Amino acid sequence: MIPKILIVDDDRINITLLKFTLKEKRYDVLTAGDGIEGLKAVAEFRPDLIILDVQMPKMNGFEFMSELKCLPEGGATPVIMLTSNDNMQDMFYSEGVKGYFVKPVDPLKMEARIRQLLGITGEIL
Repeated sequence: MIPKILIVDDDRINITLLKFTLKEKRYDVLTAGDGIEGLKAVAEFRPDLIILDVQMPKMNGFEFMSELKCLPEGGATPVIMLTSNDNMQDMFYSEGVKGYFVKPVDPLKMEARIRQLLGITGEIL
């Protein structure tokens, strides 16, 4: 089964870079430009993992996390946060985040963390 990843970020450059890298590694990738779109996508797409930006319009990453926990299809989904502030680590982990990356993101390190969180050891077929 191909793992499904949802990227929720308002920065088109980040989305493009991550989406290209993850699709190249054979993940099924969906994107959302803000937290409201992201919550709708969780309900429809049912991702195996979410990559979430902290600072977004309409709904920030922490508000998204709060809403996500209330969704039956999203409550247990692992989340990796993206931030431009590397002093937020304690806040992320208290929200249940499974990892975080400071922008700009190294796509290869991101993919390694995704593999670890999803328990992927071999090729994605």
